[in-house]
Amino acid sequence: MAAAKPIRFIGNYDYSAEGKFLFEILCQLRKMGAGRIVTKTEWTRKWPTEPSYIKIIKAFPEMDPWQQKGRVYGEWVFRGRNLGVYEFSKDLNRSDWKLVPKSEEKKLLYNRNQMENIIFPRTFPLPPLQILLAKKFAKVAGMRYDEKNSRAPLKLCIDPQFKMIEKLFEQFDVTLCDNAYDENDKDSILSLYGDMLPTKVEAWNIGEAKFEPRFKPDPTLV
Repeated sequence: MAAAKPIRFIGNYDYSAEGKFLFEILCQLRKMGAGRIVTKTEWTRKWPTEPSYIKIIKAFPEMDPWQQKGRVYGEWVFRGRNLGVYEFSKDLNRSDWKLVPKSEEKKLLYNRNQMENIIFPRTFPLPPLQILLAKKFAKVAGMRYDEKNSRAPLKLCIDPQFKMIEKLFEQFDVTLCDNAYDENDKDSILSLYGDMLPTKVEAWNIGEAKFEPRFKPDPTLV
Protein backbone atom coordinates (compact mmCIF):
# COMPACT_ATOMS: atom_id res chain seq x y z
CA MET A 1 0.00 0.00 0.00
CA ALA A 2 1.49 3.32 -1.06
CA ALA A 3 2.03 5.95 1.60
CA ALA A 4 -0.11 9.06 1.50
CA LYS A 5 1.51 12.15 0.11
CA PRO A 6 2.44 14.79 2.68
CA ILE A 7 0.16 17.79 2.94
CA ARG A 8 1.65 21.01 1.64
CA PHE A 9 0.12 24.29 2.80
CA ILE A 10 0.26 27.18 0.32
CA GLY A 11 -0.12 30.82 1.29
CA ASN A 12 0.67 33.10 4.21
CA TYR A 13 0.86 31.40 7.60
CA ASP A 14 -1.26 33.22 10.17
CA TYR A 15 0.65 32.50 13.37
CA SER A 16 -1.97 34.19 15.51
CA ALA A 17 -4.93 32.03 14.41
CA GLU A 18 -4.75 29.77 17.45
CA GLY A 19 -7.99 29.96 19.38
CA LYS A 20 -11.71 30.51 18.81
CA PHE A 21 -14.03 33.21 17.55
CA LEU A 22 -14.93 35.71 20.26
CA PHE A 23 -18.67 35.02 20.15
CA GLU A 24 -17.96 31.30 20.01
CA ILE A 25 -16.52 31.75 23.51
CA LEU A 26 -19.00 34.26 24.92
CA CYS A 27 -22.13 32.37 23.77
CA GLN A 28 -21.12 29.46 26.00
CA LEU A 29 -20.73 31.57 29.16
CA ARG A 30 -23.30 32.89 31.62
CA LYS A 31 -24.52 36.43 30.92
CA MET A 32 -22.55 36.35 27.66
CA GLY A 33 -19.27 36.36 29.57
CA ALA A 34 -19.88 39.59 31.52
CA GLY A 35 -17.05 39.99 34.03
CA ARG A 36 -14.78 37.42 32.37
CA ILE A 37 -11.44 38.17 30.75
CA VAL A 38 -10.44 37.27 27.20
CA THR A 39 -7.19 37.78 25.34
CA LYS A 40 -5.75 37.19 21.88
CA THR A 41 -2.96 34.90 20.76
CA GLU A 42 -1.51 37.81 18.79
CA TRP A 43 -1.09 39.86 21.98
CA THR A 44 0.45 37.07 24.05
CA ARG A 45 2.92 36.22 21.30
CA LYS A 46 4.00 39.73 20.44
CA TRP A 47 4.25 41.11 24.00
CA PRO A 48 4.50 38.13 26.38
CA THR A 49 5.69 40.19 29.37
CA GLU A 50 3.10 42.98 29.06
CA PRO A 51 -0.53 42.09 29.85
CA SER A 52 -3.13 42.65 27.14
CA TYR A 53 -6.72 41.60 27.72
CA ILE A 54 -10.36 42.67 27.62
CA LYS A 55 -12.74 42.47 30.57
CA ILE A 56 -16.18 41.86 29.09
CA ILE A 57 -18.95 44.27 30.10
CA LYS A 58 -21.71 43.60 27.55
CA ALA A 59 -22.00 41.45 24.44
CA PHE A 60 -24.65 41.59 21.73
CA PRO A 61 -24.20 38.82 19.12
CA GLU A 62 -26.13 38.88 15.86
CA MET A 63 -26.43 35.08 16.02
CA ASP A 64 -25.15 34.61 12.47
CA PRO A 65 -24.25 31.04 11.45
CA TRP A 66 -20.53 31.73 11.72
CA GLN A 67 -20.73 33.57 15.07
CA GLN A 68 -18.57 36.38 13.73
CA LYS A 69 -20.86 39.42 13.90
CA GLY A 70 -22.04 41.53 16.80
CA ARG A 71 -20.91 44.13 19.31
CA VAL A 72 -18.83 43.67 22.43
CA TYR A 73 -18.18 46.32 25.08
CA GLY A 74 -15.24 45.76 27.37
CA GLU A 75 -12.51 47.38 29.44
CA TRP A 76 -9.39 47.16 27.29
CA VAL A 77 -5.94 46.85 28.79
CA PHE A 78 -3.29 46.93 26.05
CA ARG A 79 0.32 46.22 26.97
CA GLY A 80 -0.33 47.20 30.58
CA ARG A 81 -2.07 50.47 29.70
CA ASN A 82 -5.75 50.79 30.61
CA LEU A 83 -7.43 52.33 27.55
CA GLY A 84 -10.93 52.45 29.06
CA VAL A 85 -14.16 51.01 27.68
CA TYR A 86 -14.17 50.22 23.96
CA GLU A 87 -16.68 48.84 21.49
CA PHE A 88 -15.47 45.89 19.42
CA SER A 89 -17.55 45.28 16.30
CA LYS A 90 -14.93 44.89 13.57
CA ASP A 91 -12.30 42.25 12.86
CA LEU A 92 -14.20 39.69 14.93
CA ASN A 93 -13.77 37.06 12.22
CA ARG A 94 -10.39 36.02 13.62
CA SER A 95 -10.19 32.74 15.51
CA ASP A 96 -7.39 33.82 17.85
CA TRP A 97 -9.43 34.66 20.98
CA LYS A 98 -8.90 32.77 24.22
CA LEU A 99 -10.78 32.74 27.51
CA VAL A 100 -8.53 33.38 30.50
CA PRO A 101 -9.27 30.83 33.25
CA LYS A 102 -10.28 32.34 36.58
CA SER A 103 -7.23 30.75 38.17
CA GLU A 104 -4.98 32.80 35.86
CA GLU A 105 -6.81 36.14 36.04
CA LYS A 106 -4.73 37.44 38.96
CA LYS A 107 -1.58 36.83 36.94
CA LEU A 108 -2.79 39.36 34.38
CA LEU A 109 -4.44 41.80 36.76
CA TYR A 110 -1.38 42.13 39.02
CA ASN A 111 1.18 42.29 36.21
CA ARG A 112 2.57 45.84 36.44
CA ASN A 113 4.67 45.73 33.27
CA GLN A 114 3.54 48.29 30.73
CA MET A 115 4.67 49.83 27.49
CA GLU A 116 6.60 53.07 27.51
CA ASN A 117 5.68 56.20 25.60
CA ILE A 118 6.91 56.43 22.02
CA ILE A 119 9.19 59.45 21.64
CA PHE A 120 9.63 61.34 18.37
CA PRO A 121 11.52 64.58 17.62
CA ARG A 122 9.63 67.80 16.95
CA THR A 123 11.49 68.43 13.69
CA PHE A 124 13.33 66.40 11.07
CA PRO A 125 16.25 67.25 8.74
CA LEU A 126 15.41 67.97 5.12
CA PRO A 127 17.02 65.87 2.37
CA PRO A 128 20.54 67.07 1.40
CA LEU A 129 19.52 67.75 -2.21
CA GLN A 130 16.65 69.97 -1.10
CA ILE A 131 18.98 71.92 1.21
CA LEU A 132 21.53 72.32 -1.60
CA LEU A 133 18.90 73.68 -4.00
CA ALA A 134 17.56 76.03 -1.31
CA LYS A 135 21.06 77.43 -0.73
CA LYS A 136 21.59 77.95 -4.47
CA PHE A 137 18.23 79.71 -4.77
CA ALA A 138 19.08 81.98 -1.83
CA LYS A 139 22.45 82.81 -3.40
CA VAL A 140 20.90 83.66 -6.77
CA ALA A 141 18.23 85.78 -5.09
CA GLY A 142 20.85 87.59 -3.03
CA MET A 143 19.38 86.35 0.23
CA ARG A 144 21.11 84.92 3.28
CA TYR A 145 20.34 81.29 3.91
CA ASP A 146 19.25 80.52 7.48
CA GLU A 147 20.34 77.12 8.79
CA LYS A 148 17.02 76.84 10.63
CA ASN A 149 15.45 76.26 7.23
CA SER A 150 17.35 72.96 7.01
CA ARG A 151 14.73 71.38 9.26
CA ALA A 152 10.95 71.11 9.06
CA PRO A 153 8.25 70.42 11.67
CA LEU A 154 7.44 66.73 12.06
CA LYS A 155 3.71 66.01 11.95
CA LEU A 156 2.94 62.48 13.05
CA CYS A 157 0.60 60.34 10.97
CA ILE A 158 -0.48 57.48 13.23
CA ASP A 159 -1.24 54.13 11.64
CA PRO A 160 -4.92 53.17 12.18
CA GLN A 161 -3.92 50.05 14.11
CA PHE A 162 -2.26 52.27 16.74
CA LYS A 163 -5.02 54.89 17.01
CA MET A 164 -6.07 53.63 20.45
CA ILE A 165 -2.64 54.53 21.89
CA GLU A 166 -2.30 57.82 20.03
CA LYS A 167 -1.90 59.69 23.34
CA LEU A 168 1.26 57.69 24.08
CA PHE A 169 3.07 59.24 21.10
CA GLU A 170 5.03 62.26 22.30
CA GLN A 171 7.37 64.74 20.65
CA PHE A 172 10.37 66.36 22.34
CA ASP A 173 13.50 68.26 21.40
CA VAL A 174 16.17 65.62 20.84
CA THR A 175 19.85 65.65 19.97
CA LEU A 176 20.08 66.78 16.35
CA CYS A 177 21.82 64.53 13.83
CA ASP A 178 22.48 64.55 10.11
CA ASN A 179 19.73 62.02 9.38
CA ALA A 180 16.31 61.25 10.80
CA TYR A 181 17.14 57.63 11.62
CA ASP A 182 19.66 58.49 14.32
CA GLU A 183 17.29 60.98 15.97
CA ASN A 184 14.54 58.44 16.65
CA ASP A 185 14.39 55.72 19.28
CA LYS A 186 14.43 52.63 17.09
CA ASP A 187 13.77 50.16 19.92
CA SER A 188 10.56 51.86 21.04
CA ILE A 189 9.29 52.03 17.45
CA LEU A 190 10.06 48.37 16.77
CA SER A 191 8.37 47.41 20.05
CA LEU A 192 5.06 48.43 18.46
CA TYR A 193 5.27 45.25 16.38
CA GLY A 194 6.43 43.03 19.25
CA ASP A 195 8.44 39.85 19.06
CA MET A 196 6.69 38.55 15.93
CA LEU A 197 6.82 40.04 12.47
CA PRO A 198 3.43 41.17 11.11
CA THR A 199 1.66 38.79 8.74
CA LYS A 200 -0.73 39.43 5.90
CA VAL A 201 -4.13 37.89 6.61
CA GLU A 202 -6.36 37.08 3.68
CA ALA A 203 -10.11 37.61 4.14
CA TRP A 204 -12.30 34.52 3.81
CA ASN A 205 -15.28 35.05 1.52
CA ILE A 206 -18.41 32.95 1.86
CA GLY A 207 -19.63 31.44 -1.39
CA GLU A 208 -18.34 29.63 -4.42
CA ALA A 209 -14.94 30.40 -5.86
CA LYS A 210 -15.06 32.33 -9.11
CA PHE A 211 -12.52 33.65 -11.57
CA GLU A 212 -12.65 37.20 -12.87
CA PRO A 213 -10.12 38.01 -15.62
CA ARG A 214 -8.28 41.26 -15.10
CA PHE A 215 -7.80 41.94 -18.80
CA LYS A 216 -10.43 41.55 -21.49
CA PRO A 217 -9.56 41.13 -25.19
CA ASP A 218 -10.26 44.02 -27.50
CA PRO A 219 -13.06 42.89 -29.90
CA THR A 220 -11.70 45.17 -32.63
CA LEU A 221 -8.48 43.18 -32.77
CA VAL A 222 -10.14 39.78 -33.12
